[in-house]
Amino acid sequence: MITQNQSHDVIIVGSGYGGMLPAYQLTQAGFKVLLIERGKAWQRNMFRHSWSTEYLGDLFDISLSTSMKDIYRGSKIFGGGSVMNDKIHHRTPSEAFDFIDPDIKKRAWPSDVNRKILNPFYTQLEELLSIHQIAWEDVSRIGGNFARMFNDAGLTCDRNNFNVGSGCVHCGFCEAGCQFPAGKLNLVSEVFHLALDTGNLEVVLETSVKSVAPLRGGGYQVNCIQSDKSFDTPATSTYFAPKVILAAGPIGTVPLLFRSKSKLPKLSPALGKWISNNGDMNFILKTPDSYPDHLGYRSATSTGVMTYAFWDEYRITMHPGMAPIPVFAGVDARREGKLSWGLEHKHFVKDNVINRLIPINAMGVVPAEITMEIDHRGYPKIHHPRTKALQAHAKTLHRLMKGVCQTVGGELLITGIHGELFDMGGNHIIGGARMSEQKSTGVVNPSGEVFDYPGLYVSDASAIPGSLGINPAHTIGANAMRIGHELVKNEGGHLNE
Repeated sequence: MITQNQSHDVIIVGSGYGGMLPAYQLTQAGFKVLLIERGKAWQRNMFRHSWSTEYLGDLFDISLSTSMKDIYRGSKIFGGGSVMNDKIHHRTPSEAFDFIDPDIKKRAWPSDVNRKILNPFYTQLEELLSIHQIAWEDVSRIGGNFARMFNDAGLTCDRNNFNVGSGCVHCGFCEAGCQFPAGKLNLVSEVFHLALDTGNLEVVLETSVKSVAPLRGGGYQVNCIQSDKSFDTPATSTYFAPKVILAAGPIGTVPLLFRSKSKLPKLSPALGKWISNNGDMNFILKTPDSYPDHLGYRSATSTGVMTYAFWDEYRITMHPGMAPIPVFAGVDARREGKLSWGLEHKHFVKDNVINRLIPINAMGVVPAEITMEIDHRGYPKIHHPRTKALQAHAKTLHRLMKGVCQTVGGELLITGIHGELFDMGGNHIIGGARMSEQKSTGVVNPSGEVFDYPGLYVSDASAIPGSLGINPAHTIGANAMRIGHELVKNEGGHLNE
């Protein structure tokens, strides 16, 4: 085993929103940072316009729920989710922070973490990634038809906030990696060089962290393997630092903490609990025949609009996506009361898939009732029960969308299997090492520091204490910057406000 004795002040595991942003803050403040990433650094010309499973397997870590119904993904390339997401960056509405967790009978979020506290960090991230509301001229036809359906139903729909530059060509492959300079503006293109230019950042790629262990005199030992090896392989390298930030995403950070439990025996029993799919429900709308053809293959992955029409009463948002053909290939979409196979279904798809069908991702503020453990090899085992709260959420969404379709003359297609209404895939898995004011209900304190382990932090989506009801990337990033900001100040460093 190779022991690395370089002098680092902080080791950060993961280079997405939870890792790259604190690395930027810490290096700007003069701290020596080692950033460990299990994936490769992809250049823009390496990305492909492809949805093949072989190609996507190079970009994402994939985990299945134990029921085999749900797929959860985490980016495994340098820059993490910022490189692979669909560009939507919205501030979480204030009401989501006030959600009362039915398990603990009080606010899921710590009392001193709210929208007002996060606003300065939202602003900083918006400036770093040039996040802005797009113009209607930049909304695709498929997004325009979705907005028209809501408008014709007397409901609101508006344009998204995107981290996009002038180079976007609306190719539709945002989540397969953006090939175009000044297209999607991500943490690698916009933030990484700012940290690197300080001379305080070192990066190790294609390296997975097997476990973390405390040192007797303080600080931590980070045990690593090559990313193409399994976690039952002996560690091949180790790194040491006074402080460690875990930012590998829920299907990376939570299993890492489980694999480290023998060395971190005081970890909270809340580890692996209170995980949410962010209320994700995926379904398909058919637009009225009177609407213009929307050419579903011409778009960004997210088609540019979001509706909050149901937020005030139901805490639900939704946005349309493109790529209806791969969506149909991947989910059990069907008309209500009809089969998802056979000639009738095939003819319906053939006649409508390009110009009439719109895939939708709806999100909602729901209880965090998913749990995670690890298998004998150290990989995640995710249990996603279909609880009463989740079923009620699906029924509410079904009723609301049936109402929209009946008003405008559209049609709702369902996507669930085994009697369920909708696919509940893991587009936005959050939690598992959540923030809390007490150890019994969380793994880290409001500052992101692991209870009973000073200097060990979690700054990614694992720390988010409950579903947001909106695409979570912006809030994950803002919260990571809040944690990084506090760490710098507590260590006597200085940040340019």
